[in-house]
Amino acid sequence: MKRFIRVCVIMLILYVVAYDLKIGTLPQSSPANAEIHTEKKNDKNKQNFKTYEVTPGDTLISVVEELNSNKNYSIVSMLQDFKSLNPGVNPENIKIGKSYKFPLYHN
Repeated sequence: MKRFIRVCVIMLILYVVAYDLKIGTLPQSSPANAEIHTEKKNDKNKQNFKTYEVTPGDTLISVVEELNSNKNYSIVSMLQDFKSLNPGVNPENIKIGKSYKFPLYHN
């Protein structure tokens, strides 16, 4: 009897793994995007970005931290601002030697 139960459990595990690999258990629709609304102060007199040429080892976060002395920004707002300043550019795929507009955050 114990051998029969073991075989059934092993068969069930194999079926679940095969089903998950073939069809999957998560829906294949487009990922849900969470919307976060933040207030942005638009000051026409101040420049809200700086053009910076990317060097080896630079990331969006490292460049923004280098350009801004204050830490009054979030990663989500940083990503949104970078994408709005550089349409069609993915922040994860910035290229060495190219210049991009990076957001500046004032007090």
